Amino acid sequence: MLDNISDAWLLTFFGFAGGMVLGLAARLGRFCTLGAIEDFLYQGSSIRLRMWILAVAVAGLGSFSLVALGHLDLAQTVYQISPWSPAASVVGGLLFGYGMSLAGNCGFGALARFGGGDLRSFVIVLVMGISAYAMLSGPFAAARVAFIDSTTIPVESHGYAGLISSLSGLSTAFVGLILTSGIGLVALSSRSFLKDTKSIAWACLAGLAIASGWAGTQWVASTGFSTAPVISHTFTAPHRSAKL
Repeated sequence: MLDNISDAWLLTFFGFAGGMVLGLAARLGRFCTLGAIEDFLYQGSSIRLRMWILAVAVAGLGSFSLVALGHLDLAQTVYQISPWSPAASVVGGLLFGYGMSLAGNCGFGALARFGGGDLRSFVIVLVMGISAYAMLSGPFAAARVAFIDSTTIPVESHGYAGLISSLSGLSTAFVGLILTSGIGLVALSSRSFLKDTKSIAWACLAGLAIASGWAGTQWVASTGFSTAPVISHTFTAPHRSAKL
């Protein structure tokens, strides 16, 4: 049956299925970056922050399990084949965080609220999309590429698990599973969070959606007839090449 479906439609299906889960997590599970930070700083609640930590752990456990089973090749992922610039990561992170605070919403939350009919979020998504295009392929693309090229650090692996693996001799999958298990334990170390089964469930589903993106795109890249990038869910375009 799947032989009659094009690679493009398969990628669309994987993206749609995972996107639905992530959208529901944002709308029903209140899964939001800015909201998690605000709850922690202003209300003293770590529930939504722990949701993010648990989602990271579940996504990591799922992804490194795929690596261990031979269903995901980290060397083919966009984050591994793209150049790594710590300076660009820091500057980009600060700009994103500052913009997030000014807009009163994160990119993920804005997309979810836009889907629910929020016109303010529509403006945020529109401006975010135009800005991303301007940096990726528009008038600021050349400056971005020059900055990344001048600050890129050549490393064998762009991931913490890969770096530790190269130093210790242990397999990347084993190191990743151990580290992400520890992250999960940190998230679940709160009694109040353990009692909030709804938040735990949505965080786990969000993490599984990320892992499903890796699994789906890797499967299409390995078995399909077209060139497909190995990526997972994103709301801008980090999978685009760093070159013009």
